Amino acid sequence: MRSQDNYKYGIGFWSGAGIYSLINMIMNLNHKSQDKILVYDGIITGVAVIGLILCIYFLNRRKEK
Repeated sequence: MRSQDNYKYGIGFWSGAGIYSLINMIMNLNHKSQDKILVYDGIITGVAVIGLILCIYFLNRRKEK
């Protein structure tokens, strides 16, 4: 097992997860309505799915070369 295999997720993944959690926590502490929190969660999930699709696309494209 290579040492690089331990770090499959880069700093972008962990910083994104931290920012997502921080904003969610702040919204909950400010007693925002559940509708606003769910809209925010939906937007973030949509962006994450688009990012995942792009990562898979570019990974497959790199393997073909």
